[in-house]
Amino acid sequence: MHILLASNASLTGYSELVRELGGDPEVLMHCAGLELSLLEEFDQMMSAEAMSRLFDLTAHQLSCPSFCLLLSQRQGLSVLGPVGLVMSQSAYFHDAYQALEKYIHLRSEAGTFSLETDGAIAIIKYVPHVHGENHSRQICDLSIGIGCSLIRSYIGKHWKPRAVYFQHSAPVELSAYSMLFQAPLSFDQEFNGLVFDVALLDAPLGSDEPELRQFLSHYLDELEDLKEANIEHQCANIIRELLPKGSCSLRLVAQRLDLKERALQRRLNKINRSYQAILDQVRQKIATEYLASKTTNLTALSQLLGYTDLSSFSKAYKCWFGVAPSQHMSSQNSDQNIQANKL
Repeated sequence: MHILLASNASLTGYSELVRELGGDPEVLMHCAGLELSLLEEFDQMMSAEAMSRLFDLTAHQLSCPSFCLLLSQRQGLSVLGPVGLVMSQSAYFHDAYQALEKYIHLRSEAGTFSLETDGAIAIIKYVPHVHGENHSRQICDLSIGIGCSLIRSYIGKHWKPRAVYFQHSAPVELSAYSMLFQAPLSFDQEFNGLVFDVALLDAPLGSDEPELRQFLSHYLDELEDLKEANIEHQCANIIRELLPKGSCSLRLVAQRLDLKERALQRRLNKINRSYQAILDQVRQKIATEYLASKTTNLTALSQLLGYTDLSSFSKAYKCWFGVAPSQHMSSQNSDQNIQANKL
């Protein structure tokens, strides 16, 4: 089964909001089984199911059903990373939306967006793919709230949707919803979504830079080509993120995927892979990239790859490629000098 991932950028503003509401973010993270580093260094990938579980737990513990709606107002285009950059370079609102629908899965697999039009009316719908209480209330509120704020950032802060629909039930206190959307609210509906005038789709954004947009689109297309829905690639991506932090282990990778260590090992065994083999493969790739530069510091590189000392790295490198990294660099520099002399 494919494990849904999401960028921890969705936790932007989480700690501050929890504290303002009288809670302790570190305690809540621990109760949800998540590492605290996810609150400190954004742009890491984590389990979308674990994120949903954290939001549900937080809303319960703080007695704040609208927690993620409030959180959405502390987040902006930056939480979408390169997807947001592509959107910001669109000529028209419809182009920005298409970029969101096409690439959002590279940033978050917690849910998907779709657009429907009917005469003068358009609806952007959000479908959650994670489990959560009351129709994944928190994830849906976060996504719809951010969506409304993004439209206002493009069109103007006074923009109002015609209506807002939610699958989850209405909270006892509606003030947070009324203040944000300033539109008729409907709960216990068949879908989550923003209803607005179809003419909005043709609204010019005035920020079109074709060359930059093309570059960013190509970058995201390459990421999409590399993205494969299997456990090996998910592990490799997380290992690459964790290695520079000096803490990379089977336990941490499994935790990031919201799995037990043995469960992760079983899944890898099914495809005849092991955690160590994937770790070595990631290390080999990083080492090859860094050693392409003749100025690479081998001691620093060994630390980056998670080795305790240079000799351990050198031994591993020799097993991989048949030569020590220092010999590789010397050979590479000699080849460059020969080429230079020929010129």
